[in-house]
Amino acid sequence: MDRRTVLRTSGAVAAAVLLAGCPTDDPEDPDEPDGPEETEPDEPPEDEEPEETVGFEDSLEDRVDEDDESVEFVGLEYDALEAPTEAYRVWSGEPTAFSFVDNHTFEGERALRCEIPRGESNGSNAAYWFPANGYGQPLEVRQRAMIRLGEDWTMEPSDVCRFWALGLNTEAGEHGSGGRGRPSGTDGWSSMLAITNREGRSADEYKLAAYTYHLDQPSTSGEFELTDARLPADEWIALETEVAMNAVADGEALADGEARCWIDGDLAYERTDFRWTTVEEQAVEYAGPLVRYGGSETAPADLSIYYDEHELLAAGIPEIPPYDQHPHFEDPANMDAYDGRVTYANGAERATYRLFVDGTLVHTDWSNADGHQATYNATVEITPAEESESGYATAEATAEPETVDGYLFDGEVVGLEADPPPDELWVGGDEVDPGDYPDEPSDG
Repeated sequence: MDRRTVLRTSGAVAAAVLLAGCPTDDPEDPDEPDGPEETEPDEPPEDEEPEETVGFEDSLEDRVDEDDESVEFVGLEYDALEAPTEAYRVWSGEPTAFSFVDNHTFEGERALRCEIPRGESNGSNAAYWFPANGYGQPLEVRQRAMIRLGEDWTMEPSDVCRFWALGLNTEAGEHGSGGRGRPSGTDGWSSMLAITNREGRSADEYKLAAYTYHLDQPSTSGEFELTDARLPADEWIALETEVAMNAVADGEALADGEARCWIDGDLAYERTDFRWTTVEEQAVEYAGPLVRYGGSETAPADLSIYYDEHELLAAGIPEIPPYDQHPHFEDPANMDAYDGRVTYANGAERATYRLFVDGTLVHTDWSNADGHQATYNATVEITPAEESESGYATAEATAEPETVDGYLFDGEVVGLEADPPPDELWVGGDEVDPGDYPDEPSDG
C-alpha cells in the first residue's frame, strides 16, 4: 500500500477514512452474548454495568478549508498499517515498546500500544514527523486521539509519565527536552502532557500535567504545571490538544504562544503566553505519542498505554514541496547520507550567487544548522554536473536579506560567485572565508 495514501488525507475524503468522527450510541460487540429475550435492546444484562460511549462527534477533517493550501488534515488509519513505523518516527528509549495490538481497541481492529517495563523509564517516542511526510513545519497543530491507561496502571507517589506531545522540535537543537537547559529561541522547544501521582489519587485516577520547555521556564528541566483534570485507569478518554507558535517581531519572541488540552470535551489546560522561538522556521516538527516514565523514577510495574483514532490538523504550513516530488530537494532526515553540507548565510542586502560542486549537490532545509535557520528557497535552481556546461553541479539562487540557504553535497565545493558575498559561509560544519573560493572552478 502507498504510504502517502494512508497518511496524507485532506479535503473531501471517503467516509471510511473519517477517524474518531462519530461515536455510535449503540455500539455492537460481537463477543457479547445475547441477553434474555425479554430484555430491551438498549438495556444491558442485569449482571453487567453499562459502558459509557466516548469519542468525538465529528472529525478534524470537517474543519479543513480546501482553498487554504497552508492547512492539511492527517488521519492515521491503524487498521491499514502493518507497523507503527509506517505512521510515526519511532526513536529513543526502546523503539520496540510501540506495537499494534488487536485488543484494547476503541474502534476498528488495531490500537497502538506502548509498554513500559517494570524498573525502566522508557517507553519510546512514536510521534508524527511532519518533514518526513513532505511538509514544512506548521505553525499550528490540533490533534485528537483516544487514550487509555492499562488496567494495571499504577504509580508511586510523585511519579510522572509523559505520554503526549502537543508539539516538539529537536531538529533545531536539544533544548526541548532532557533537562539540557532553558531554550534560547533557536535550539529546540516542546509542549507535552504527563500523567502524575502528585497530590494523591482516588479511585485509580491520576492527575494531568503540562510539561513545557520554553524561553521563560523557571529551571533547566522545563516547566511542570499540575492541572485539576484526572485521568482514570482502564478507560478510554477523548484527548484533544492544540498548540500555536508564538509570533516573532524583529528577532524577538512575543509572549503569545498557545497550548490547550481538552479531556472528554472539557477544557483541562490553557495557556496563551508562551515564548518558544525567535525564528518562524523553528515550528512544530513532531506531534503525537511520546512516552517516558520519570525523571529519575522508574515504573513500579509493567505498564501499558493505548492510543487509537489519531488525527492531526496542521495550519500555517510553509510552502515547501514534498521531498519526493522535487528532484533536487532533499529531506534533512537524510543528511548523514551526504559527505557534507553548505550553509549560505546572507547579509542585510539582497544577493545573487552561484555555487559549484565537483560531485552532487541538492537543496534542503533544516533548523539551527551552525546557529542558523536554513529554509527552503524557491529561487534555487540546481543543474546536475552531467547537464552543466562547466561540468560541475551548480546552484543558482537569489537570497533575500538575513536569510539562510542550505545544501547537501557529495564531492568538493570548488567555486562561489556571490554579489554581495555572504555574511557567513559554512562548509562541512566549518566556517570558511567566501573569498577562499574562486568565482568559477579553476578549470571552468
